[in-house]
Amino acid sequence: MAGLAAALLLLAACSESVKDDDASSSSDTDGTEEPTTRTTRGVTDDSILVGGTVYDLYYGDARIGVEARLKEANDAGGVHGRTIEIADIANDNNEATTSLQNVQRLVEQEEVFALLPVMSGGFGGGDFIVDNNIPTFGWGTHPAYCDNENAFGFTGCVTDPSLKNGSNALGTILEEQLGGSDHTVAFVGEDNDSSKGGIALLTASVEDKGFDVVLADTSLPAPPDVLGDESPFVTKIMSADDGNPPDVVYLVATLSGTKLAAGLQGAGYEGMIITPSYSPLLLGSPGYDEVFINTQFSMDPDVPANAAMLESVAAVDPDAKLNLAVAAGYWATDFFVAALEATGEDLTVETLLSTINDGFTYEVPDVVGKSTWPENHSASVPCAALTKVEGEEFVPVLPLTCGENIEVE
Repeated sequence: MAGLAAALLLLAACSESVKDDDASSSSDTDGTEEPTTRTTRGVTDDSILVGGTVYDLYYGDARIGVEARLKEANDAGGVHGRTIEIADIANDNNEATTSLQNVQRLVEQEEVFALLPVMSGGFGGGDFIVDNNIPTFGWGTHPAYCDNENAFGFTGCVTDPSLKNGSNALGTILEEQLGGSDHTVAFVGEDNDSSKGGIALLTASVEDKGFDVVLADTSLPAPPDVLGDESPFVTKIMSADDGNPPDVVYLVATLSGTKLAAGLQGAGYEGMIITPSYSPLLLGSPGYDEVFINTQFSMDPDVPANAAMLESVAAVDPDAKLNLAVAAGYWATDFFVAALEATGEDLTVETLLSTINDGFTYEVPDVVGKSTWPENHSASVPCAALTKVEGEEFVPVLPLTCGENIEVE
């Protein structure tokens, strides 16, 4: 998380707080003591105000998921009689400064109760949400979701900034799909910190199950740069296993992923190509057909919880297509609603945080694995699912399968 000077703001400037003179315990929010500070910014007797910041290029459709889940809650009478309203979900262009400005505006000027959702690879508000005790909800793919008591990713802390805590979820589903772990794996990613950290954790995941990692290359051009000639990478991959192709190639890439996959297919690669990119926009693109997609939560539309989600999504946007951003926005909001329900009618920032950080659990059967708090502030939910692209369709291959959290050496 970026150490930005503007992060240190007085709590009184961004919230309405009063002291309970009859209480003698502290304002800790770790669930061990009863909170006495009562921050009610954005909360009235009949409403709760939220707002968020997203990187539109990748996470813009999260707005649809958020709106769909909030409509469900509000149509049912709200949570403990309060409807949930959205002040704004701003685009931050994946820039740390812009995202910080967004959250400062939302908290200080719009006076939102919580940030929902925060989804950006370049999020710069990590210090701000901690220093100002702001409840934050989203998909925990950014380090700001780790090692603090304010941010909650519905799949836990996915990207541990120390790279010491990981999971064997990828290794578990590969072992299931391939019928064992006597196989070689190559990882290829972009030249940025996110990709390098991700590949370190993915390498640990498969090695924990006994796979042999023969290549971990992070020299692909990082966005906004694009891959020019893919042939040097294809050549390197095709000979990574002592002159032979590896059994599995995992592409941790965005703009370059499908082009490199197409190059491998054109070179006659017959192994398993995996990507984390589940996007209807890529269907029909060269290099996307026959690729497997690894996701942290199930994208199978026939699973009952997903089918219900899609009905809610259609109610707010009949043309919306299921993608990772839509699903992540919906489940992050579902987590928030569940936490509000557990907190009860006496809603303050402190009571919400205390409730979640005192053993609150969240799970969606067959879709989102179980998280327990505060434990998942420092660990991911060790689950994954596998889908395959077949022509113009996504075909579920493996349902949500859970492994274990591991220490990365």
